[in-house]
Amino acid sequence: MHQSLVEPDRGIHRLRPDDHFMVLMDTEATPMHIGALLLFESGRDVADFSERMRTHLAQRLPGTPLLSVLRQAPGGYDSDAWVDVASCDLDHHVTSIDAAMTTPELHAFVATQAMERLDLSRPPFRCFVIDDVGAGRSAMLLKVHHAVADGIGFQTIVRLLSDEAPACPPREFDTTLPSDAAWLRAAERRFADDEAARTLHRARADEALAVLKSGSLPRRARTPVLRMSGDTSQHRAFRAISLPLGRVRSTAAAFGGTVNDIFLAIAASTVRRTLIELDDLPETPIVANSARSYRRPEHGPFGNRIVALHPHLATDVDDPVERLRAIQASMAAERLRTPWDEMMLDAPDRPFGARDRRSKFAERPPGAAVLPGNVSLSNVPGPDATLTFAGRRLLANHPTPIIGGGRFLNITSRRLGEHLDLGIMVDPTRVPDVGAVAAGLVDALDEYQRLVTR
Repeated sequence: MHQSLVEPDRGIHRLRPDDHFMVLMDTEATPMHIGALLLFESGRDVADFSERMRTHLAQRLPGTPLLSVLRQAPGGYDSDAWVDVASCDLDHHVTSIDAAMTTPELHAFVATQAMERLDLSRPPFRCFVIDDVGAGRSAMLLKVHHAVADGIGFQTIVRLLSDEAPACPPREFDTTLPSDAAWLRAAERRFADDEAARTLHRARADEALAVLKSGSLPRRARTPVLRMSGDTSQHRAFRAISLPLGRVRSTAAAFGGTVNDIFLAIAASTVRRTLIELDDLPETPIVANSARSYRRPEHGPFGNRIVALHPHLATDVDDPVERLRAIQASMAAERLRTPWDEMMLDAPDRPFGARDRRSKFAERPPGAAVLPGNVSLSNVPGPDATLTFAGRRLLANHPTPIIGGGRFLNITSRRLGEHLDLGIMVDPTRVPDVGAVAAGLVDALDEYQRLVTR
């Protein structure tokens, strides 16, 4: 019997427009996968880590949303859908790398893999397991397409792949798609049933748009145009660093702020220093692309439930404390906008919605900007307790961030226990020294700590 397209628990999961957006954003210049460079305590038996991890992952993949493939509805009438499959080709999806890697080699490998797009006719993930990355550590690079999960959903996947989750029984068979005619009939019924919801959403979106255009909210800073602005290239450079969470917290508390305030402030200081060194600091502040989760229990753990934030980074302000206060004010203004921005999201799809979105994106240059912002900055929640995988303790959980079209840098932070693990990704045709960016973040935190003790 064919599985119904209106019963996601039966193995067919229609993409919401917000998730389809992540598929359409995916180009050779902006691959849309999110991920992590996970570092593990390897112990004495380094050589068998990759084989143990391969077995471990195979036993837990059925409990994740990763065993699925993307399928398009006939004629583009209905939404694209994830269709569950029983298994995947482990030789393709879980790759063991026997050769030892130094830290620079590991970072270069992450940068290369950042530009290798995922094939969505296969399950939307890849893992690379490296037995030896020095200092008694092993590593795994995990990539998952952004259409599957946002940053918080990705962390749920990491937990489901850890020892925290039990091994799952294998799936017995692939989900079977209905015939084209049956799919279209089911879609027609659903679209008819959803008409009232679409009408309500249009009214709410029109109300929100009127408020956003009314001038009643604080004005948002314009994204400045730099010499390094323009389409993002097909090259990347990566660095991973960790910052002590206690230091970040105490510094934030001393300034009456949050961990996120200090994260944005040290990122802003680093961006300002980088642009000064490149002689490209504009008179108006750099604008960041960031996000806030609006996920609620009824939304479930996966898919994208994020509303965009575009705070300025006060890079035109020389004094670090004044810069921090300006960033806090900009973030407060952005938070006033988010309830209205959220009202415009999560629209019920309409007939031929997927086809029309695909057509809209078809002529977009591969590295062109889609959303405002010169850089991307994200501070994503992570596990506050130690995780293990195949019995190996997780030492670090570094994000491997995306550089969106038209941007040149992404710094993403993720907590693991008592430290913040950062991933720094740059377009090296614009920012030639990613190591200097990493060092700048450390220096900026030191500077704010010194200011506290004055």
